[in-house]
Amino acid sequence: MREGIGSVFLYNIIIIFVIIAFGLLSATISYYKAFKVNERILYSLDKFEGYNRFSEEEIENFLASIGYTYNPDGQNACPEEKDGGTLIRAKDTKYLYCVYYHSDDRGNNEKDRLNGDREPIYYNYSLTSYIYADLPIVGAFKLPVYTKGERIYNFSDSQEQGDRV
Repeated sequence: MREGIGSVFLYNIIIIFVIIAFGLLSATISYYKAFKVNERILYSLDKFEGYNRFSEEEIENFLASIGYTYNPDGQNACPEEKDGGTLIRAKDTKYLYCVYYHSDDRGNNEKDRLNGDREPIYYNYSLTSYIYADLPIVGAFKLPVYTKGERIYNFSDSQEQGDRV
């Protein structure tokens, strides 16, 4: 009668603690991977000055190299607008991410926002990638990770929506 807690109960507590610790660790690693995807896609968009065939090719190659999740249901799960941006992601991509174009978000002053050609001086992109998990008991689910990039200077109108893929 010296034991206050039975050994079976103690083993159950240890097992639950290990499951929670590994769950938190795997969630942290999944979030890091989704954030890394967002940063790399934003880098490609900045490097090629917009979402065009060159940036799309680099994005697809990067996502294939890190083993990013394929679009599991094959549907476009992206809303058409988010945070004032317009969806511009290619429809035939096999990966689950959404790219949004924001024309200019600096304010309402018309003089500060437009150059002499009546085009926005700056534009930027935002994107959403997903943490996709398929657990045996819970099932499959996905969690969005949203990132908004820095402003890009508009040198010409080639970055506008006419040069998209």
